[in-house]
Amino acid sequence: MAIKLVREPEPGPGTLGKPELYALAIGQVIGAGVITLVVPAIKMTGYSAWLAYFVAILMGFFMILPTVFVSSTVRLGGGNYSMLAGLAGPNIAGIYAFMYLTQCLSLSLFGSSAAAYLGDIIPALSSHTARIIIGAGLLTLFYVVNLLGIDIMASAQKLMTWLLIAALMLFAIVGIFKMRLPIFDFSDPAFLTQGWGVNIADGQITGGFLGATLLFVYSTQGYYMTTAYGGSSRNAKRDIPFVLLLCVPTLCVLYVGVAMAGVGSTTLEEYGASTTLVVAARNLFPTVLFYFFIIGGPIMALLSTLNSSFAYNSITIGTACDDGWLPKAFGKKNAKGGRVWILTFMYIVGMIPILFGLSITTITNMVQLIGACYAFLNFKAYISMPKLYPDAWAKSRYHIPNGAYYFLCCVSLAGFMVTLWKSCLSMSPGLVAANIIAIVVLAIAGFIRGKKGDVEIHTSIWCGDAEGDEKAAAMMAASMAKQ
Repeated sequence: MAIKLVREPEPGPGTLGKPELYALAIGQVIGAGVITLVVPAIKMTGYSAWLAYFVAILMGFFMILPTVFVSSTVRLGGGNYSMLAGLAGPNIAGIYAFMYLTQCLSLSLFGSSAAAYLGDIIPALSSHTARIIIGAGLLTLFYVVNLLGIDIMASAQKLMTWLLIAALMLFAIVGIFKMRLPIFDFSDPAFLTQGWGVNIADGQITGGFLGATLLFVYSTQGYYMTTAYGGSSRNAKRDIPFVLLLCVPTLCVLYVGVAMAGVGSTTLEEYGASTTLVVAARNLFPTVLFYFFIIGGPIMALLSTLNSSFAYNSITIGTACDDGWLPKAFGKKNAKGGRVWILTFMYIVGMIPILFGLSITTITNMVQLIGACYAFLNFKAYISMPKLYPDAWAKSRYHIPNGAYYFLCCVSLAGFMVTLWKSCLSMSPGLVAANIIAIVVLAIAGFIRGKKGDVEIHTSIWCGDAEGDEKAAAMMAASMAKQ
């Protein structure tokens, strides 16, 4: 048997508590979307854009809801990879390990977008060369921060997240007090300009309330990645699901508040060709507060996501290296616990679109399409959890009847299928076909590696009860023996 199971004891408590985990979760989920998507959504659905954001938050929550139940039952040492390896089986974990390497492409989005924002505000920084230098510099900064270990990374994340929340709250409060448009009048012709559904032209979603909701939903799910910090948490099964749930009202206040302010304070004519809330911010704030909002809002949103993405990706890929799916030397840690070569790989991949000025729109759609395909793998893990850890699941503080749990897993899968459909609409048929081929090739690579490679699955999922962990490991070993 090419794949072996190595039983690892549960590590002791880590250093991350609720404040650190909350900062990591909010910093991960609040990216450029809250600033850059509101205006395009207004053009798609009118005043109801704020309501579309609320619906998107709820949709995003139900899409990641099974993660709340799983993280309250077991402690995950390596995030999604650990969940798949421990609940769905080694072959699925191997497929995920290879597919996940593509996610590193998204790092380029955050550095280059932050550079673009600064260039729009400070004319001297608007040149192509200046934007390359700024984007590369920001990517380099957080590459170094993550090399210094998770404690330094988390401290930086807390500072950026508090500043981000303050800036978005300021925009929402001032904008709502200065609203001058009837955004709560459901009978107003401008409230729902293109109907409740989805309008499609030339294979692209161009309007409608549901179309705006699907535009928003990409910016409402990223907090699920907090599960990757289970190994570094003081009390993972208590704190991580609590933080995941806390993100929902936080996003409702921040996202819906910002959308209300952006919709109600500035007309579409005033926005003109702009696709960001910079125009509204200029209307709402004096100069000093305007610059505070730009730095604390969109810039911190981008940088906090960049910081936490380095951390999450290195943990996920590193755990796959420890098991042998990817070269173990690739997952080497430095004295501070930073995954040197993985972070360097992410840094190089993220730097390529910045240095060569490549468009990242297509790359982002590709990454999102592959990400939506993870839903099939996750679904297998979700539905296996009650069987593998029945006692721990029964004792979970978020336990619900199995029938209800399985139903919610199906709802989650359906939500991801809708976003997969939208991703396919955002690309040409040829590019969709290329992505499908890439997914199949990566899946085959993971399967072959499991059959021929020297792979050892080091358990990185624990329920806090040695007997329960042993039973789950025995069931997993029996399953592996049949493969």
